[in-house]
Amino acid sequence: MTRRGLDGFLVSGIKNIRYLCGFTGDSAYLLIGRERDWFLTDSRYVTQARAEVKGAGIRVYKKPLEAIAELADEHGLRLIGFESDNLTVDACGRFRKALGRVRLKPFSGLLDALRSKKDPFEVERIRRSVRILTRCYGVVERMLRPGARECDIALAVEAAAKADGAEAMAFDTIMASGPRGALPHGKASDKRIRNGELVVVDMGVVFDGYNSDCTRTYCIGRATARVREVYQTVLDAQMRAIEMVRPGVAAAEIDRVAREHIDGAGYGAYFGHGTGHGVGLEIHERPGIGPFGKEVLAEGMVITVEPGIYIPGWGGVRIEDMLLVTADGFEILTKAPKGLVCI
Repeated sequence: MTRRGLDGFLVSGIKNIRYLCGFTGDSAYLLIGRERDWFLTDSRYVTQARAEVKGAGIRVYKKPLEAIAELADEHGLRLIGFESDNLTVDACGRFRKALGRVRLKPFSGLLDALRSKKDPFEVERIRRSVRILTRCYGVVERMLRPGARECDIALAVEAAAKADGAEAMAFDTIMASGPRGALPHGKASDKRIRNGELVVVDMGVVFDGYNSDCTRTYCIGRATARVREVYQTVLDAQMRAIEMVRPGVAAAEIDRVAREHIDGAGYGAYFGHGTGHGVGLEIHERPGIGPFGKEVLAEGMVITVEPGIYIPGWGGVRIEDMLLVTADGFEILTKAPKGLVCI
């Protein structure tokens, strides 16, 4: 704030608010001043805020814009930064009107950059989330069989995850069998799994606010030569990319290594998405591991590496692991076996 000449900074992204002061609710603002910070919420969250919020005074509002304007006037905040990626154009216009002579300056990604490097508190929660997720893959393997419905397996996994301590699934479980495996985000449907099909299973759970994310691909019955070729191509691409992970490496380099291997095997046209992403309080956060990424890996980042091949009308293979970037390399957090499993 000092470098940017700001008197205050208004945080409106609810995940960023949780990161900064510990509030787990879903309606609040955090106004950061040079010497004091204020947490603002409505009457529904007063008790929760008093129990959770650290490092900020709590102020209850009836109208948030007026409450923020009053604080700015009381404490001489004349130039306030705000999260442009968390505030609509309409809301920004109303803020400017309510704040009168106070000037607003937009910023994008400042807190995202801070959040990209996890501290030990965060890493421990991610580890616990991953442990729950790993046990969920045991449920999947017990239920995968010809005739089973994708949605029934997904429902059983969600029940098992919550019984094991998860707050929720991180996203709608991707359970895509046969030709549906060519859909990178093929959510579980009522399709019945058939013998000879591949099944892409992409899942994540939330523990104490922190996400996990992992993908495995299974073969139902005997694997054909083509299945083995595509699977091994994806696995080799992933392992080559993982071996590149260490502080100082450009995120785009991780993507390039995976993409070049898949392209060299003749499947480049069937790999369209980025190779990975950061994971933390959100399932997708910085850094982005893609061909156009500008970021450089740093110690403490938690990322995924997840190349895939998706062939329309045939199916797909994706293999995804979470990695912690360490001082001299990486640690693979996800422990579910990833050799080709035929069920």
